[in-house]
Amino acid sequence: MKREDVIQRVIEEKGVEAIPVLINMMEESDAETYSLITDIIDVLGPEAKKYLFDEFLKRFEKNSFDDVVMLYLIDVLSEMECQELKPYLERMMNLYSDERAFPIILEALLRITKDEKYIDILATFLDDTGDIQELAIMAMAEMPTKKGINYLLNKYLENISKSEKALILDSIQKMTFKDNKLLEEVKKHPAGEEIYEMLEWMLK
Repeated sequence: MKREDVIQRVIEEKGVEAIPVLINMMEESDAETYSLITDIIDVLGPEAKKYLFDEFLKRFEKNSFDDVVMLYLIDVLSEMECQELKPYLERMMNLYSDERAFPIILEALLRITKDEKYIDILATFLDDTGDIQELAIMAMAEMPTKKGINYLLNKYLENISKSEKALILDSIQKMTFKDNKLLEEVKKHPAGEEIYEMLEWMLK
């Protein structure tokens, strides 16, 4: 069955009643399944928001450590610009022993508050390796700012791997797509000669 057909069938047959099942599926979902779940929730729109936030609160109040589903919930709710999340997000930092949770929480804060101080905090993870660095690079693309793009351009100039450079380029592309005025920021940066023309061509 095609992805679109699955989404349509779930919505027609279950509607918002499918949300508790979808939330339970998040815990063991791979990237493709999670993407399908979020697509269904996105189509349900505002109707889903209350269910998701209530589930988030229930989990938050349990004070459970390393609750992966709660990270999925803040990802979805912050995409919905759920302002009710704001008082809880920074407090969530104390609920995770795995540092990979921190860039995800910071990305949600960035989406909701639009406060550039979270870009500065995310930048501290750029010198990490593996998943933490990758999550931080992707999170910085959430808000297109001169500050964020310069952090990424400076990192690009360092002695890093091709895969790290590719990931940075992808985030820079997303930022310049959201605000093409940032192309001028790329152009005047020392790293700009290498990547400006490619970005300009990709954004045409």
